[in-house]
Amino acid sequence: MSNPKLPALFTLVILTACIHTIASDLKGSSPVAGFFLPDSVSEVTFHYKRTNNLILLPVTINDSIHVNLILDTGCRNVVLFGRRFMKEFNIHPDKRVEFSGLGSGGSVAGRISLGNKVSIDAVLGERIPVVVVPNPNLFGAYLGVDGIIGYDIFIKFEIELHASQQLITFRPAQTATLSDDYNLIPIRVEDSRPIIKSTMSLLGREEALDIMIDTGSSLGLLLKNNEGYRLFSNGKTTILGRGLNGPIEGVNVRADGVKLHEFRLPRVSVGVVHSAWSGTSSIGMDVLSDYSLVLNYCKGYAGLKRDVAPLAGAHKRSKRAGNADF
Repeated sequence: MSNPKLPALFTLVILTACIHTIASDLKGSSPVAGFFLPDSVSEVTFHYKRTNNLILLPVTINDSIHVNLILDTGCRNVVLFGRRFMKEFNIHPDKRVEFSGLGSGGSVAGRISLGNKVSIDAVLGERIPVVVVPNPNLFGAYLGVDGIIGYDIFIKFEIELHASQQLITFRPAQTATLSDDYNLIPIRVEDSRPIIKSTMSLLGREEALDIMIDTGSSLGLLLKNNEGYRLFSNGKTTILGRGLNGPIEGVNVRADGVKLHEFRLPRVSVGVVHSAWSGTSSIGMDVLSDYSLVLNYCKGYAGLKRDVAPLAGAHKRSKRAGNADF
């Protein structure tokens, strides 16, 4: 739920550039490095918190550092924001990274800590790299948000989200199959981000475009290209949200519809921004929170269906291999 003290147009958009994964991607049920489920657990479902429609996961690092991380398809590694974390990790002296996103400011610099243990409910991670960014200002208006987590976990699991119930399920990606209840949408993963071939109907025109599914954005559809911005240059410019590099200015319009592959979303709010950083448009949680969503990077598909009202008594559950516990 959005913080009522925030201005209505203040939304969070995190679009990080690629930070290469340092942990090895080894095969096996209990990898030496990376995320996995214990052998006895086939999948796990639990409730998550929400801030401004964004998915906030409770994460424990090295058995003692408890943080809340936004699940962000635009991010690669675990990234923590705040100077206090510099003292809680063994920072590699020779490894420094810079990454950029939308907004009017400069790039963000961070330092890397290697070989960390991470747990998210039953999901475990060994030898996970963590990027620590001393600057905490990005999350200044969001209480209890410490950072972001993305591709490192998406590449290992099929992740299913039910926004109305605030439920998330993790299951091994290689053995998962999409339920017939969902509309199957092919995706391709480019630069660690899930991309869908799509079409948009706007001002009587239909335009083909690639759209990134962005769980780290609380906006609707965001168009980021020079041509699109010029089409609406006479519109009123406003602050659409906040990106990794500061405030995002653009024009608000509304599309008649957007088709993600063959699945049509009617009447979608659109923010049009001028950006040389990336030509890929994105669709965020302002729209996706009305749907149940499945993402499977390993098998190259997403699933969407209209979300349903919360079930009475919904609670955390895990399935154990050969025996289901509820």
